[in-house]
Amino acid sequence: MKQNVIAVVGPMASGKGTLIDILQTKGFTILSLSDAVREKTREWQLPLTRKNLQDVGDALRKKFGGSILVELITSRIRKYPEKKFVIDGVRNPAEVEYIKKNFNAFVIGIAASSDKRFVLLQQRKKEGDPKTREAFNKLELRDRGVKQEPYGQQVDACLRMADIVIDNNGTLHDFKENLTYFFSTFLD
Repeated sequence: MKQNVIAVVGPMASGKGTLIDILQTKGFTILSLSDAVREKTREWQLPLTRKNLQDVGDALRKKFGGSILVELITSRIRKYPEKKFVIDGVRNPAEVEYIKKNFNAFVIGIAASSDKRFVLLQQRKKEGDPKTREAFNKLELRDRGVKQEPYGQQVDACLRMADIVIDNNGTLHDFKENLTYFFSTFLD
């Protein structure tokens, strides 16, 4: 199956970046919903914390509809139908629905335990990431959609909508082997 649009979903620090890096080497152009959120967060003169990014993303979806972030970044796909794109930062079911309906996209989920993701998050030291387990747990509940409004973060619901979910609970080598198998089975 040749896909020119792939969307990636998964909780924070699950391994989405590794998948996207590999897709980039296979000729995919990265489109990130988070870029649209970061731009608006800067425009609103807020610090780039994960909480602020979540708040801004939620506010935009509440005001303009659940698929607004993906609508903002996908105009490039229509301009360049011959190119291959990977969409990162999908966190709401309306975004998955929009991507599948408008681009016949393949949605890949990445799953990893919260313990593994907390360790990975501490290792990557990305701006805005929580520093403590308590802060991580609080943001994780929101990211996954626990007690969130329909326009909010809903990663667990997005994972249920994925065409395939790839496990990342082993070593980096195991994960890359799983991805290689996936690519050879579904993309080549």
